[in-house]
Amino acid sequence: MISIVSSVKLPEQLHNNLIARVIEDGYGLRGRSKWIVDAVYALFELPEFEQYVEIASGLTKCTFAVSIKMPEELAIRLDKEVIRIRKIYPEVEALKSNIIRASIFQRFIRNSDGRKTS
Repeated sequence: MISIVSSVKLPEQLHNNLIARVIEDGYGLRGRSKWIVDAVYALFELPEFEQYVEIASGLTKCTFAVSIKMPEELAIRLDKEVIRIRKIYPEVEALKSNIIRASIFQRFIRNSDGRKTS
């Protein structure tokens, strides 16, 4: 399997919460990429997930760079979704990063099965 390395910038608090959540969810200290990859796949399963991507575009002070190793198939899907979402929200910049940010946020507020936590 071919892996593609990408990166995304996150706000400091989101970055700190991400590290804690990855460990809490049992992915271990080296499981951040796998956790994010799983989060992106879960985001794609949500109806009308594009709205979450548009909301994520409002994040500011994204200063912490995070490298992500993902399967080539996910990188291709991300590229396709960028093109598709660009047609819906032409004003949103950095769509690939915003898809990843939205997936992290959605994973924070949902269980692994996609249902919102209470």
